[in-house]
Amino acid sequence: MMQINWKRYLMMTSLKLALAIAAVVSFYLIYLDASLSKVFASQRYQAPALVYGAETPLYAGQHLDKQQLIEQLERLSYQYSSSTEETGYYSHAGNRLMVHRRPFEFADGPAMSLRAEVIFEAGKIQSLRAWPGGRKLQELRLEPQLIGRINPLDNKDRLLIGLEQVPNQLIETLLLIEDRNFYHHSGVSVWSVMRALAANIKAGRTVQGGSTLTQQLVKNLYLTRQQTLWRKFHEAMMALVIDYRFAKNTILETYLNEVYFGQDRSHAIHGVGLASQYYFGRQVQELTAGQVALLVAMIKGPSYYDPRRHPQRTRKRRDTVLQLMYEHDLITKTNYITAVETPLVVRDSPRLVEEDYPHYIDLVRRELSNVVLPADWHEVGLKIYTAMDVSLQSRVQQVLRTGVPDRAIDKMQGAVVVSDYRNGTVRALVGSRSSDRGGFNRAILALRPIGSLIKPVIYASAMTLSENMHLGSRVVDEPVSLVDEQGQKWQPQNYDKDYLGEMLIYEALVKSRNIPAVRIGLRVGTDTLVSDLTKMGVTTPMQAYPSLTLGAVELSPLAVNRIYATLANDGNYQPLRAITSITTHNGMTVYQADFSQRRQIYSPEVSFMTRYGMAGVVQEGTASGLQPVLKGATVAAKTGTTNDYKDSWFVTIDGENVITTWLGRDDNEPTGLTGSSGALQITREIYRHHPPQSMSLQPVGDIREQSFHRQKGTRIPAHCEQSVKLPAPPIRLDDDINCNAEIEQKSWLERLFGG
Repeated sequence: MMQINWKRYLMMTSLKLALAIAAVVSFYLIYLDASLSKVFASQRYQAPALVYGAETPLYAGQHLDKQQLIEQLERLSYQYSSSTEETGYYSHAGNRLMVHRRPFEFADGPAMSLRAEVIFEAGKIQSLRAWPGGRKLQELRLEPQLIGRINPLDNKDRLLIGLEQVPNQLIETLLLIEDRNFYHHSGVSVWSVMRALAANIKAGRTVQGGSTLTQQLVKNLYLTRQQTLWRKFHEAMMALVIDYRFAKNTILETYLNEVYFGQDRSHAIHGVGLASQYYFGRQVQELTAGQVALLVAMIKGPSYYDPRRHPQRTRKRRDTVLQLMYEHDLITKTNYITAVETPLVVRDSPRLVEEDYPHYIDLVRRELSNVVLPADWHEVGLKIYTAMDVSLQSRVQQVLRTGVPDRAIDKMQGAVVVSDYRNGTVRALVGSRSSDRGGFNRAILALRPIGSLIKPVIYASAMTLSENMHLGSRVVDEPVSLVDEQGQKWQPQNYDKDYLGEMLIYEALVKSRNIPAVRIGLRVGTDTLVSDLTKMGVTTPMQAYPSLTLGAVELSPLAVNRIYATLANDGNYQPLRAITSITTHNGMTVYQADFSQRRQIYSPEVSFMTRYGMAGVVQEGTASGLQPVLKGATVAAKTGTTNDYKDSWFVTIDGENVITTWLGRDDNEPTGLTGSSGALQITREIYRHHPPQSMSLQPVGDIREQSFHRQKGTRIPAHCEQSVKLPAPPIRLDDDINCNAEIEQKSWLERLFGG
């Protein structure tokens, strides 16, 4: 009787205990369902903002030679091959290049892969045709290069992709290797656990895991990697909740975006979208069978199966996955043999972004702070498309880091800004000579006196105020005495402390004479100069003092570039931007820059005459040292040097860009450099590797090329020795004027018969 009671007691106790456990588990599942489901639905992961450089459009007539295009393709991880049947490859022979452009989600929508033939002639693209078929192409867009990322709260990098973008072969291989019953279990597979337990007991060690994809996902998202029974129980319960609440495809898509694939320095690479770019330089849609096998193989242990550090063991693991793919009819025998015999090939660089561009990314961050973004952008991720020319940016960084050729400069710093003045975009920006990954961005933040860079603005403002003012107008280079803002006597001087007397505005600009600029600037009015500079985007406080006419205003290199971009763009001011557009990772547009914002500061005629004078600075003035690298191109420029050689400035305008270069010291000590001996040398090295497009000097509007007396500024006959040809509004040539700009005294007989 006692025995029966004991059995009954045990049975009742067990039943009560089971009910209690069931109740606890039920309440625990309810708690997980309430807390976990909401988080998983809206906050599965943090996605970064991926920053891209400018896309490369190819078109007939473009100034681009074959070698330049090859360099661009290799920066985009295109590989040379005799066959271009697959995307991401190019070949070339003679003046012909074949390229198979990858599919890419551009800012304005997706573009399919495209194979094209490019023919070159005399440093230009002569023709562009689709291949095969020979259909003429108006344009071929090469995808932009990833130049950086802006992470939200962590250092996890990923490129979010939808399940529809992932090749079926990759999905089926993943399920084959990691979770064959994914679509048939409820988040936890008892069969998988038992199978793994048996394998581990047989091997005497852990050789197989029993976790489903859902459990792996839970562990990656919410749990630590600590191997404890409680953690495994917690993992299983969470997997059951997620599987119950969410569709299998949602779980699978989340896994594909979350799975870990290794480290890029301090950044963790997550998801197959970014991993395919990191290891192969390809979109996930273009992966080969061997590349699919490698990615799936690495999931077991990204560090252990790192193809760069452990190629032999990684290849063995890849081949094992390929064999299983063949055995389960995911690839044909021919494809299997081809894939197994293919060497393990990944990108040479272990970095997703080949080179750091800290100061350009700093500009992007600053612009991003003024853009209204979706509140949940961290969950959907952003793609930020910029105007940065990667090749040009890299070259500018290298040139500035090297410094002035053949001259050791201690404690020297510098900055360079390159803008496309027609589009209003910043193509390159460097704010330091050092190669650190951040620091003070002098291109944006350094405020330095601009010196002689004010002179083109003075003459443009003068020609705007008076139709009688032009490059052929007379100005006097003689001592002038003024009272400054403090009531003190101010006597400005020329750089050489000499005075040349009467001269033309053209000569005063070309030779960068100070006194003529002061005289004209005071006639214009310093208030007008302040107003015009403000209209061209200058936000720095300015005082309308006489010293303004000699550049006594502190501006950043970016602000200077905006001013000269206005002169370059026919007098139209527009803000300079780095960001052109922003989309989410799935391609939804959230921002599009408005490049139609323009205001007319100077007329096209005034702007042209100012550029013409600046072209003379290169041809015969203070910037003549630039000529050896121009290869016949016409370029306008202006040098600038401040008191005691503390700042060296140089600005150029060519057929595409405005380049602003500044050199100086942070402690404001003298550099011993003029604009010509310092900043010009940096720009010359940039042009040596990126030759400029020629700027047009064809007169615009009613401007005509006419002959003027070199000192007096009077129209004289073109055959006169004292004449110089300059563009100006139409000016009547007096019939009685002689080569000395004097009216000839004629007798009544000569006047009657025109003798």
